[in-house]
Amino acid sequence: MDNLLSEHMRRIRSKRMNFVNYKQKKQVKEPSKYIAGLFTRTLLSVILVLLCAIFTNLSDANLLTFKNYFFNETLAFTKINNLYAKYFGNIIPEKVNNSIPVSINDKNYSTIEKEGDSFLVSLNSNTYNFLESGVVVFLGEKEGLGRTMIIQGIDGVDIWYSNLSNYNVTMYDYVEKNSLVGEFNNQKAVLTFMENGEYISYEKYIQ
Repeated sequence: MDNLLSEHMRRIRSKRMNFVNYKQKKQVKEPSKYIAGLFTRTLLSVILVLLCAIFTNLSDANLLTFKNYFFNETLAFTKINNLYAKYFGNIIPEKVNNSIPVSINDKNYSTIEKEGDSFLVSLNSNTYNFLESGVVVFLGEKEGLGRTMIIQGIDGVDIWYSNLSNYNVTMYDYVEKNSLVGEFNNQKAVLTFMENGEYISYEKYIQ
């Protein structure tokens, strides 16, 4: 009986020691993996910056192409983020402390009318909320629409907020759904929805 008890206790101690050794080895390996991953990401970022610098310095034409593409065109941030996240982790924050006040209203409009490729929304006030979280990819004037802000949503849809009188964002800011876009002229918001270069309707975002 004593032999059986001793053997049982020995096995328990052996399993406990094996488990402790496994945890210690895992704790040693995890920081090494993190450091290696961080180094790889940093190295790739440096290489990308250097490639861009070399490209723009080769000729004035390259510099002009770079400026037109990165400053005048709408980049596919969602696709870039998905590709980056696949290999290196998400670059868009899960939670952002947005300084813009939040005003979540079930219905802050009275009517919606089709107007060309856009939709004229008659608001109950001069403010409106972002319909989807995303990145600011354009701020400026659009012909026939007035002052416009374009948000590329996390779902890949570009939403144009036009007829703005003011806003509190800068280029490439990340904005949260339901935070305030800004103020619109005459309580009229002109909204345009684009996906893969095609105009789409509003029903997915406005109920």
